[in-house]
Amino acid sequence: MKFYLVCLSVLLVGAYAAPNDPPSVRVVGGDDAEPGQFAYQASVQYCLQGTCSHACGGAIISSMWVLSAAHCITQAPALGSYQILVGVLNFNEDNPERQLHRVNYAIIHPEYAGATADPHDLAIFRLANPLTFNSMVQPIGLPDQDDFFAGVAVLSGWGSISNTNVPIMPTTLQFVEVPIIDTETCKRAFDVILGGAPNPLDLEANICTGPLTGGVSICQGDSGGPLADFQGQILIGIATWTGNPCGRAGSPSVYNNVSYYTRWIRGSITG
Repeated sequence: MKFYLVCLSVLLVGAYAAPNDPPSVRVVGGDDAEPGQFAYQASVQYCLQGTCSHACGGAIISSMWVLSAAHCITQAPALGSYQILVGVLNFNEDNPERQLHRVNYAIIHPEYAGATADPHDLAIFRLANPLTFNSMVQPIGLPDQDDFFAGVAVLSGWGSISNTNVPIMPTTLQFVEVPIIDTETCKRAFDVILGGAPNPLDLEANICTGPLTGGVSICQGDSGGPLADFQGQILIGIATWTGNPCGRAGSPSVYNNVSYYTRWIRGSITG
């Protein structure tokens, strides 16, 4: 049986799907976020010919910088531009905390090779103007270099909630609590599913979540989105890839391990 990986940007979805794979149950979760619950959440929006739409998630790490996934840039047409939407739960809301900021430029991790599931899949967007912090817009803290996390984490995003391979994109921010699984367990899970094909998981650069029983997962539209500690104070991971269909049993969700990159992130946003 072939097994393929899902690129989680809305712009380009990997075609790695076995023809007889069962549909996923529910991805991301089923709970709507509450106002101010995920004030660090950003929507990275791709703009082309005057039309902008959600492409990826992101995490506010300062008034001028949003951390996301590099493939949100490398796998999109180069003719487009980016803007960052913050301060909303529902894309259709016109609340006073809502802010929309143009991106000046982005910094892609220098070791990222550009393909789905390559390690170092990180990009930092520099805004044209600083964010105004309020009850709906706040930065999330970065971990110290090489911090270790275990237990339960919290995933949030506007990714697909479909129970089939056809994405259904919510307008309201979703969240779910997920267990962190150690990378050795994560690697073994993908070794089984990949059946001898090369396993792209990086034991240092990636971090994984379950549950391996299936039914909960990152999915299309969640790329670049935040995985936070249970208190929502520290950024643990940035969503990057998973199996297809999303939420399939035995398939973890994979993130960039932010603590592995803290020194690079902090060095890139100074000055």
